[in-house]
Amino acid sequence: MKKLISIFACISLFAGAASAQSALGSILSSVAAASGNDKTNTASSVLNSLSSVIYSYTGNTTAVSLPGTWSYYKPAMTLKSSSVLGNVAGAAVSESAEAKVSSYLSKVGITSGSMTFTFNEDLTFTCTFKGLPFGGTWSTSDDASKVQLKFGKTLSYLSMTGTLASTANGCQMLFDGKKFLTFVKMVLSAVGKAGTTASAISSLSGNYSDMQIGFELKKAKK
Repeated sequence: MKKLISIFACISLFAGAASAQSALGSILSSVAAASGNDKTNTASSVLNSLSSVIYSYTGNTTAVSLPGTWSYYKPAMTLKSSSVLGNVAGAAVSESAEAKVSSYLSKVGITSGSMTFTFNEDLTFTCTFKGLPFGGTWSTSDDASKVQLKFGKTLSYLSMTGTLASTANGCQMLFDGKKFLTFVKMVLSAVGKAGTTASAISSLSGNYSDMQIGFELKKAKK
């Protein structure tokens, strides 16, 4: 509820603009129409509508709309701090590290198309690997630049918070390197592959703790 109030306050700053006024009126109508629904779905609907207004008004065209099914394409990596290396050197390091991580993940079966994420409008999601689903809940920041994934019991209620951005092929999610590797180990353990990856994951942990690692995802075609 506090989150909704904060977003309404943000929207009110644009009250002087005709386009924002019109959009806000549309949102209020949607809220009234949704009053018969349960609180969770209504809140989700309002948040999605408000986000659309903010992106339209500010010209933000890089926001990612997560609801739907996404397929793992390849790993994504970046340095945690741009001050560690210059832009050119940093890009070279990230590209080299990404290739190594891709090689490691491929050896344990995490390849393009082998993992999917289905994000539902009710803020639940399912990650599927080797036919085994890992459920949880998801959320994004108001400007959709950050994402949080909270897994259920199967992955010991692991929580991952990272950055979310659009790419030419879909989107990417980047998390703390160690947290991402914890996710990989837990998933592999759940599907009975833990024994074959211990040394590889330990090596990655030592080399890439100063980086963000994650997924590049492609949205499945309807």
